Amino acid sequence: MIAVGVDVSKHKSTVAVISSDGEIRMKPTDFHHDQPTLNQLVSTLLSFHDDVKIVMEATGHYHKPILKIFLESNLFVSVVNPYIIKKYSENDIRKGKTDKKDAMRIAWYVLEKHYSIVPYNITDQKYDDLKYLSRQYGQCVSMRVKARVQLYNLLDNIMPGIQTIINSRTADPDDRFT
Repeated sequence: MIAVGVDVSKHKSTVAVISSDGEIRMKPTDFHHDQPTLNQLVSTLLSFHDDVKIVMEATGHYHKPILKIFLESNLFVSVVNPYIIKKYSENDIRKGKTDKKDAMRIAWYVLEKHYSIVPYNITDQKYDDLKYLSRQYGQCVSMRVKARVQLYNLLDNIMPGIQTIINSRTADPDDRFT
């Protein structure tokens, strides 16, 4: 088995590869999120001719381009909660946080937990889309509330007492236009 740890950042991912006997097959290497570079990464992983298991942390939407290319290449890939990796790495004596160290930690995690790693399910995309839309809706509602509060504060500064007139005029919908 080949354990692949992917530490995802905004424009690049750091990838480390370890074989089942603990040999480092590829030191942590940066791959930018563009098509030719990701194709090169997939070719490298497929060249190992072994059972490749890839794990990456869920990073909002930053992991999506690399996840998509792994799924299109029919590679086993799992997206895990960053908290799980954090808890796993708390056992490490050497502290420090760099992309290269994180990629190695994730690869060691794959090696140790390979029996319990669940593959990414494409139906999860629907839930990701719903979560995204829900967050966007929440942000729109929040912006609307904030704008309304700012408007009322501005009205109070410019025309003190106008709020009572507005509230009394809008309390009964039938009286709005009289």
